[in-house]
Amino acid sequence: MRPKDEDYWDTYRDAPKAFVSAATGQRLWKSRFGVLTAVRIGAIAGRDIETTTKLFEDSLRKNITPESVGLTFQPVKQQGLAASAGATDFSGLFIAFSQFLIISAALLVGLLFRLSVEQRGREVGMRMVSGYTGKKIRRLFSREGLVLAGVGGILGLIGGVFYAYLIMAGLRTYWVGAVGTSDLALYIHASSLLLGYAISLIVILLTIWLTLRRLGNISVRALLSGITEVVRAKPRTKWYALGSLILAALSLGGAAAVDPSTGTGLFFVSGALWMVSGLCFLSLWFRRGHRVIREGIVGMGVQNSKRQPTRSLLCASLIGCACFVIVAVGANRRIDLTQNIAQDKASGTGGFALIAEVDVPIYRDFNSKDGQFELGFSQADAELLNQARFIPLRVLPGEDASCLNLYKPESPRVLGVPEALRQRGGFTFQQTSTEVENPWTLLSEDLGTDVIPAIGDYNSAMWILHKQLGDDIVLQNEMGETVKLRLVGLLKTSIFQSELLISEDNFLRHFPDQSGYGAFLVETQQPVQLTALVESRLKDIGIDAVSTAQKLAHFQEVENTYLSTFQTLGGLGLLLGTIGLGIVLLRNVIERRGELAVLRAFGFRRAVLSRMLLAENGFLMFVGLAIGSISALIAVAPHVMSYGALIPWGSLALTLVIIYGAGLIASATAVFFALRAPLLPALKEEV
Repeated sequence: MRPKDEDYWDTYRDAPKAFVSAATGQRLWKSRFGVLTAVRIGAIAGRDIETTTKLFEDSLRKNITPESVGLTFQPVKQQGLAASAGATDFSGLFIAFSQFLIISAALLVGLLFRLSVEQRGREVGMRMVSGYTGKKIRRLFSREGLVLAGVGGILGLIGGVFYAYLIMAGLRTYWVGAVGTSDLALYIHASSLLLGYAISLIVILLTIWLTLRRLGNISVRALLSGITEVVRAKPRTKWYALGSLILAALSLGGAAAVDPSTGTGLFFVSGALWMVSGLCFLSLWFRRGHRVIREGIVGMGVQNSKRQPTRSLLCASLIGCACFVIVAVGANRRIDLTQNIAQDKASGTGGFALIAEVDVPIYRDFNSKDGQFELGFSQADAELLNQARFIPLRVLPGEDASCLNLYKPESPRVLGVPEALRQRGGFTFQQTSTEVENPWTLLSEDLGTDVIPAIGDYNSAMWILHKQLGDDIVLQNEMGETVKLRLVGLLKTSIFQSELLISEDNFLRHFPDQSGYGAFLVETQQPVQLTALVESRLKDIGIDAVSTAQKLAHFQEVENTYLSTFQTLGGLGLLLGTIGLGIVLLRNVIERRGELAVLRAFGFRRAVLSRMLLAENGFLMFVGLAIGSISALIAVAPHVMSYGALIPWGSLALTLVIIYGAGLIASATAVFFALRAPLLPALKEEV
């Protein structure tokens, strides 16, 4: 304001200084909101002003909708119920991962029941000699198994509820960063418990029936002699192995070809088939017989694994299922590189060190001297500000579209990207609608009147919004008009997981009421000092500057938390496998007491026998671990190819080493107690 302007105001107040034509005024002072600030309405010819006013008011009410003046009506309850369904139903993933745990449990049940039947082999033979049919014997054993399954199922329900309680407690405390709230409670429905109980009984009875059916292949004479397993070649196993191998390769190719959101099922199918194929080939090796006599105590232990091929195969399957889950989940984790990517333009931060958001829009330019002065920064502050670069973003308020939102977003937040960011580039794109050198230029494409090109984050689009490249996201502008945001590009693991990005020009055209800038991307070498400066100077407008690396790490924390919950299922499966190995080892020692007594009589020390038994168990555990791990890595090959450098291979390998070491320790403990039993009575029985 000039002094003469102040003098004019003191003398004439708001009297106009000059009158110009409408065309000149529109040319000089037009804005994105329009070219008029007032409209003069005169009386209609032949009508007085009251009649004209009444006609104008009636016509205005007919032609102006509530949406055109910013008044909208929304079905709040319906929207709340729809949002409460959640963005992504992870129950399917939990069930899919639980399948391997269920298979492990079924294998353990079959193994325990088989050992029980083998121990009563002579009893089964006597019953068959006495006139019992195979059907009646199976019915008798099934009733026994049903009683045990019924009691065990009740204990399992209690354990399942307790496990769910622990998961919820973890989400409220240790994993609270994944959900953003501690206001979580366990909800139990009786129908879910009854359904799980019934399914468990069915699975157990089916397992018992399949175990008992094998007794029909053994002669009565063999049963009376205590022989419950006859090792013989199964030609069909070779065809099963080849068939599952071919199907696994086809399903893997299908999972790599389709979108990951629809290829999850193929991933599990592929992994299961790879495991089946590996176990079939292992079964063929077990049933080849002792063609080569291996030298040494370890070789004897490995060769002894063929003595009970079915039993050994079940043990390897138990370990394989558990390791499959652990490796598959571990391969989906990513190394935390957030401390080294803040300056990397190709990373998820785009090379920006900070992202700042404000509660009150800012109209000044951080990069100009005048803007810094009008925002209240001093000359000393300007030295630090001039070493940074601020890129302003316009903000249309909306719902969080990232994994931090537990509810399903209906109207995601939208950011208006200026030309400066589009020309600068940065970030890495997972997918684009057109192959161009700078994918940000796709935001300038003309897709039609009501269609706006938009860019989103790949993970948010796929898992939260359930959209793919080329899909439309429908919004309404301030005028109540429908606007379609078409995804022309998807970023790869970026800081923009909470919003969608459009060009600033389209933002101003379709959302003109959103004035000013609500967010800023900042390039700086001194993020800590700059954060303290802007937050202290602009605290009145509610500015919050956050490290882009921390924001990206927060998103990654959510992903890793879900993976941790999945990995606990693999831990339970591994526990079942270790228990199965220990039981088999004890059973083998009991059955082979005579053999061990003879070896002791020939001078074999107890430590040597322990090493032989440990080698047998260690071999089974190693084979199961290898089959499960390799199957998992092949199944997640598409993911490995995309994130190979970011997968924590070191920690994954260490996990497998720890698993193997823990299994060996458990086996060594079982061997120690098993060999403490006196062997002299067994030697007398052999004599």
